[in-house]
Amino acid sequence: SLTRDADDARIATGRGADQMTQPASPPSATRAPILVVDDNRQLREMIRAGLEILGYRVTVAADVQEARRQLQERAHSLVLSDYEMPGGSGLQLLDYVTEVYPHLPFIMLTAHREAELARRAISTGAVDFLAKPFALSELGRVIEQNWARVERDRARITELTNSLITGTIRALVKAVDAKDPHTATHSERVTRIALRIGAALALDDHSMQLLEYAALLHDVGKIGIPDQVLQKPGRLDEEEWALMRQHPVRSAEIVREIGSLAEVATIVRHHHERVDGNGYPDGLAGDAIPELSRILSLADVYEALTSDRSYRPAMSEERARQVIREGCGCQFDPHFAPQLLALSDLN
Repeated sequence: SLTRDADDARIATGRGADQMTQPASPPSATRAPILVVDDNRQLREMIRAGLEILGYRVTVAADVQEARRQLQERAHSLVLSDYEMPGGSGLQLLDYVTEVYPHLPFIMLTAHREAELARRAISTGAVDFLAKPFALSELGRVIEQNWARVERDRARITELTNSLITGTIRALVKAVDAKDPHTATHSERVTRIALRIGAALALDDHSMQLLEYAALLHDVGKIGIPDQVLQKPGRLDEEEWALMRQHPVRSAEIVREIGSLAEVATIVRHHHERVDGNGYPDGLAGDAIPELSRILSLADVYEALTSDRSYRPAMSEERARQVIREGCGCQFDPHFAPQLLALSDLN
């Protein structure tokens, strides 16, 4: 058993270190280390050695201040902390971890007399507690159980969050579509084209997700533009054009309010920039324009050219492709434009 007192800080499992029970699911070699926090040097080093025998990576800290520094300096996969320490308690460290690293599992180590306090720790954010003395194999089991539980919780939260985000996105897209019959389903068609370009470029899954969200939401800022401007059959005057040029900014402001879509908001803001620097709203040029914004720009323009608008009929696919070729290197990224032009059946 592992106890708090240095004189009794020993492993008393009835087996030698080479006989220790391995966790049911061996820890991943790529998982960040566990942080062990205890002011008793002998005990903390014994826990470190025992966990390393079981296959875990470990860092150690002697007090709350050192633990905070360790957490700031590198990522950790779990915190294992004693409750009673001079200079700051385990509950104080728990409060810090819960506030700053809310998804980091925290297990409290306590003496039997502190069990009620440990239960209070559970209610304030700890995922588990372990009363001393305990067998090292038991500690490995508790760590694995809590990692598995945290991963399941994260998966459920991610699924729920994605569902809520998707529902919000669809509602906003429908609201924009209702504003102008000429551009109804525009965002969905832009999304299909953008994702085909992304697939041709072999973008990773995360980038493809960002591109999909950005394509669906790139025009939501048009909700605030008067219908007479959106549906005007002739050319826009200077004041109307200035209003229209603000829609990427408004779109980004709306998107930034949805869940955690800050990256998507940035992509949306810059989808009308040009690689020659003559776009809007910020006049960015070349690689200063986010990569996914440059892809979205291609898809947006191509779809607009091949669709009817209040001020002109749709272009042929051949003519639209020619416009893209002519704009390659000035309006459009010269690396991405050929990827669109190589695709067939875009309409």
